[in-house]
Amino acid sequence: MLVVLGLNLMFSSPRLAINNVQINGLEHIDPSQIEDVVRTYLQQRALLVFKASNQFLFSSDKLSNDLEEAFALANVSLGQSNGTLTITVVERTSNLIWESGEGRYVVDLEGIVNRELYTDEEADVSLPIFSDTNDLSIEVGDRVMTDTEIQNVFNFLDYLESKEIGFTKVEVDRLAGKWMSVQTILGFEILFDSVGDISLQVKHLDSVMIGQIDDLATLEYIDVRFGDHVYYK
Repeated sequence: MLVVLGLNLMFSSPRLAINNVQINGLEHIDPSQIEDVVRTYLQQRALLVFKASNQFLFSSDKLSNDLEEAFALANVSLGQSNGTLTITVVERTSNLIWESGEGRYVVDLEGIVNRELYTDEEADVSLPIFSDTNDLSIEVGDRVMTDTEIQNVFNFLDYLESKEIGFTKVEVDRLAGKWMSVQTILGFEILFDSVGDISLQVKHLDSVMIGQIDDLATLEYIDVRFGDHVYYK
């Protein structure tokens, strides 16, 4: 009975509970979103009747997994002292915005979905927008493109910027071999293949825009996806 009483006091004592949470390393993620995941875990039951907030019942591995699943962090480390839980995170770099259905997500250069974009921060994000024309459902941690494909697309966009051709977004057909369509500010679209030879496609695009078209505003589209055949209207 003394052992049971002692264990009960140890696992339920407020003095041995985690009452404070300190989060370090955040740059873009809203701290309240991290805190929600942490508080949800701390309120979970441990050993049936106690809470995971007890310092002896707390599991760093379990909470780390919950955080990585919720935010696809590059790294997360946990430490606790005197009732304070310290969380240090390393966010993945935000490189593009991915639109699918009604959702908007932050994606890194490896094509990994980091997190969903919060409505109140959309005005502050100046990243290229990629729109999935198939509206396929995605979750945090999913890979929507490979790092090679993303680099190819960025190289293609760099070329357009060098020619002072502005664009609004890149439409992606994930069900048709990752074909892309750049929507330009002038009103026409440029179709290209992100897994093909980008330098060759840029060369063909350049020859059409410089040697064939007098006024780009009259264009509807240019298609450079098919090898040495270039189509435009």
